[in-house]
Amino acid sequence: MATIAGFKRQFEQLYGNEGEGIMVIVSEEVNKTSDVILDLNRDQLLYGRDTAGNELTPGYLSDPYFKTFEQARTYFYMKFSMLQDHESMKSYTKVQLFPKKDYNTPNLIVNGNFFYNYFFITVSLDNYTIGSSGKAASDIEQKYGKVYGLAPQSRQFYYDNWIRPMIWLNILKHLSKK
Repeated sequence: MATIAGFKRQFEQLYGNEGEGIMVIVSEEVNKTSDVILDLNRDQLLYGRDTAGNELTPGYLSDPYFKTFEQARTYFYMKFSMLQDHESMKSYTKVQLFPKKDYNTPNLIVNGNFFYNYFFITVSLDNYTIGSSGKAASDIEQKYGKVYGLAPQSRQFYYDNWIRPMIWLNILKHLSKK
């Protein structure tokens, strides 16, 4: 059985003193699974959550865009009637990362899938950036704040199911070569 110091030496030999090798592995995995990150961000928005995991505000019924409460209520009912369609757009339906969305909480569906169809991701060695090139993107960012990126629940789900297994797979590959 290896000691902690021995394991640390093996780890440093494999990944470098500062873990640079792990950063390369993580960056490669993020590149390979960038579609998963985008799906998680979309799901998060379908739950009406920002990058901190907080509900998006303003809600439909208090949105200053509408001139009257009747306009807001009409829009609210229209969005409510589309709820099943919106639920079917979620990628990770077997995992409940967030509480069910309140009916008044926006989900940022603009003209069907319009806003989500223009999501993109760029990955570098130590971070990734999500954005949208859709026409509504700047208005949505201005109104709702930070909507691009993973909330803590989504990040943890991604780490547990993609990043951590890839790191362990690489460690096991290295150990099996010895």
